[in-house]
Amino acid sequence: MSQTRPLENMALSFSVLLEYLHQCIGQLPDPRKASNATRYSLKDMVLGAFSLFFMQSESFLEYQRQLHSRCGQDNAQTLFGLEKVPTVPQIRNVLDGVDATHLWSIFVWCYQALEQRKYLKRFERLGKNLLIALDGIQYFNSEKIDCNCCSTQTHPCGKVTYSHKAIFPVIVAPKQEQVISLPPEFITPQDGHHKQDCEQNAAKRWIETYGGLFKDRDITLLGDDLFSHQPICELSLTHQFNFLFVCLPQSHNTLYEWTLF
Repeated sequence: MSQTRPLENMALSFSVLLEYLHQCIGQLPDPRKASNATRYSLKDMVLGAFSLFFMQSESFLEYQRQLHSRCGQDNAQTLFGLEKVPTVPQIRNVLDGVDATHLWSIFVWCYQALEQRKYLKRFERLGKNLLIALDGIQYFNSEKIDCNCCSTQTHPCGKVTYSHKAIFPVIVAPKQEQVISLPPEFITPQDGHHKQDCEQNAAKRWIETYGGLFKDRDITLLGDDLFSHQPICELSLTHQFNFLFVCLPQSHNTLYEWTLF
């Protein structure tokens, strides 16, 4: 695919999204040392991982290899642009060394493209506000496998578990079945910090990093009681965000909603 074709004024489609993904992949640093024995390109590794999630099938790539062996071509080539189909372990071994944040610009581009084409009007609520839900998700947990990016939890019995978590902000609206994903923020140990990272700190980093993306937009942040703290509220106001955070005081069972506009 072309690496220079302008995308800003093109109609939104899967092929356009895929073309932008190809452009981003072309800028990724390859964590492997240069070698004549390298069989699969970094592009094939990233596209292979993308195809697994897109097709929601862990066996998709294996089926594509069998299909190519029988027919000389496969859907991984025609749909996603893979030249050679790697295995899942090969993908994992290589992509574990790639910083995923290099692909975050795809989320930004999708938001900007939807905004430019007025698709986000259907998500407007509370006047012309876009509602952005902040929520933390744990997507890995183990008692045996850990890395430098893991969060740790020591249980009362002495057992230690290791996990990966992130904040996944999404644009939501009542009566809208779809959500619009925005760049995530990993919950991971931070350089120079002795305390473990947490959802509150990740949310503050996200607001600082992407606040400028919404400078021409009315935004209301949504969150549970983990975010109903003064530092996050003050930071939200600094970036001219409204917020609606649920507050659950431990002293009684009454639920409060703190809304500030």
